[in-house]
Amino acid sequence: MFRIFQFKFILSICLSFLLLLVHQPLNAEDYIGGKGPVRVGVLDIKQDTNPQSRELLERHMKAYLRELSKRTHLGYEYIPVQPPEGQRMLQEGTLDLLAPVQRNGSLYPTKIYSEGYSVYGMLSLFTLPGSNLNVLDNSTMNGVTIGYVTVENNTSYIRHYVQTQGWQNVNYVTYANGQNMIEALHRGEIQAAMDDGSDLLGNEIELGIIVITQCQFMALPTKQELIRELNSAILDTELKNPSFATRLEQTYIDPAIHSIAVYAESERKFTETAPPIRIVLPGDYSPFVKSGGGIFGDIIEILGNDSGLTFELIIANNSHEAREMLKNGQADIMPCVYSGANYENPLNYTNNFLYVEYSAIVHEDNTFIGTPKTMVAPAKTPGLSEYLKKQFPEWDVIILETVEECLEAVEKHQYTIAMVPNLYLQQHNNLITRPNLKINDKYSCHIGISLIAAETTPEMLTHVLNTAIQRLSPDEVNQIIKKNSTPVINLGFLLQEYPIHLATAILFTLIILLLIGFIIHNNRQTRKRNIILSEKNEELERALYEVKVLRKDRDAYKQEAETDPLTGLLNKRGIALRCQELLDRQQEGESIALLIIDLDHFKEFNDTYGHQMGDELLISFAKILKTVCTDLTALGRFGGDEFMMMVTLPPESTVMDIRKQTQWLLTSIKDMMVGGHAANVTGSIGIAITKERGTSYDYLFRHADRALYKVKDAGRDGFQIYEKK
Repeated sequence: MFRIFQFKFILSICLSFLLLLVHQPLNAEDYIGGKGPVRVGVLDIKQDTNPQSRELLERHMKAYLRELSKRTHLGYEYIPVQPPEGQRMLQEGTLDLLAPVQRNGSLYPTKIYSEGYSVYGMLSLFTLPGSNLNVLDNSTMNGVTIGYVTVENNTSYIRHYVQTQGWQNVNYVTYANGQNMIEALHRGEIQAAMDDGSDLLGNEIELGIIVITQCQFMALPTKQELIRELNSAILDTELKNPSFATRLEQTYIDPAIHSIAVYAESERKFTETAPPIRIVLPGDYSPFVKSGGGIFGDIIEILGNDSGLTFELIIANNSHEAREMLKNGQADIMPCVYSGANYENPLNYTNNFLYVEYSAIVHEDNTFIGTPKTMVAPAKTPGLSEYLKKQFPEWDVIILETVEECLEAVEKHQYTIAMVPNLYLQQHNNLITRPNLKINDKYSCHIGISLIAAETTPEMLTHVLNTAIQRLSPDEVNQIIKKNSTPVINLGFLLQEYPIHLATAILFTLIILLLIGFIIHNNRQTRKRNIILSEKNEELERALYEVKVLRKDRDAYKQEAETDPLTGLLNKRGIALRCQELLDRQQEGESIALLIIDLDHFKEFNDTYGHQMGDELLISFAKILKTVCTDLTALGRFGGDEFMMMVTLPPESTVMDIRKQTQWLLTSIKDMMVGGHAANVTGSIGIAITKERGTSYDYLFRHADRALYKVKDAGRDGFQIYEKK
């Protein structure tokens, strides 16, 4: 009997253990890997005023950690925790990380933090149950005492928020850490506290969200290695995949920011008494301005519906007339590009409500060499001319009335570039009917469109419009753009959508015309015209052929003059010109490194295997160098077994990066195979680095050459760096 009881007791313990394993919440991202899972406590705020935004921030964090797991090989287990519970579990070791938490240097070394832009959180205003405070009722907030922790930009955040809401006689109390602040809240020393939520005791009430800001993962010093590995992966992601963070922010952070925007009481009162706002639009400019709305008109309608403002649309004949109406008090606001010119008052401009991609249209024959730098743009967008002059100060900017005039001027080589809205090109299919024009991505750009208010309008109008713009959903804007960008049915549209049908119709029409012409005109006149046309065509073909031959000879001469015939790299003259070009283009903060590479024991290799094998060795090394070549790299063979490479390094690069690349080159030299045999050659590399703009090629070359001789004096097979501070 006792044995049966003992067996049942042991069996029940085993079953309980198995059930615990089965129900363990592996929210695994969910790959555990060799080191995971890392237990991440995600703050769960009670009385949350905007759970949708908080969910977006949490999804952003999980997506970022998922990307980091490619580098850390860690899995992640997400555990929703209340603030006091999260702090306790972190101390007990049942959590590895807690997020989102603002970095607080005063807590170091008892708490350590991650770095970078992997976590975003909310700074909210909290109070206690039973409080009569209401952020939408200024009478309850006037004279309130607010506490906040003096880290990051918290002072600016809370004071800007209070000023925007219009609260009066607000008192501020600062604290070194959130725990002391929340305790003061419970003692009644302050009536409200701004916190990221990590220091709450559990029964606080969120009054409103102040800002979405950068936060971090928080851990104990015992997790120093985990934080170090996490920071290394974050830095590697930001350097090697910089667009990843931008895409995540557009997907999650931007919608979260839109959803937290609310109208202040002063803004709501203004809209209740404001007269109709007269907005002037600068002429018919499809798809932006057209009868029935257009993109500008439809967005203004949404802003009005959301804010409660009433808008009266006025269509001017052109942008100049629109500006004059704004200046003379005949209109209140107008879409405009803010250029940042000294004579412009920034307070009169709203935030950008639309970003328009402007394509730089150039003639396909234009090489930008020896031609005047002239840029032409349509006059339908006020402020565009001033903006382009600020962005491209070395260019002469000319304004023409329409897009078609701009394209025609570039087509006739009257100007170098036409800056045209890409939405207009897509709608009108201009480039299909102008095949000799193309888009130059180098000068294409996105330009923000804001609203400028007349000097006589109340400043509160700009505040209301900014709030409405912040609440404007990107999805709504995209739907408006799609609605108003229906292609215009013209020749370009028909060529793109119905090429076969159009070609058939054109061919049939031509046949009929030819038949009519054959009947009307007699054979003699037709023959004479054909003879004259043929002669002219032959003259034109001869002229075109001569131009083609001259261009080909010119390109061949330039190629031959600047290219090493054996390796295909630049020769001594060509590499000097290319290096000086990179030095002239050096931007502030960039570093430029010049490497002189000498193949050691090349003469012995030549003597042993012959000159043909020596040539193959040089060609093989040239191919290795070409694998690292980018637009910011110059490669050349200086002579014999001596090569040269110049690299432009971004501001965030370090000397360690060039050391790693140089070591890779030395290893690649040693590993070279020629004719199925190891080449058994090594490399000596002299390096000169400069961060100073205006450094000459000769100066950099001399110091790289000296560094090379130091390597040779030291026994070769290595590298030396001379860095100009």
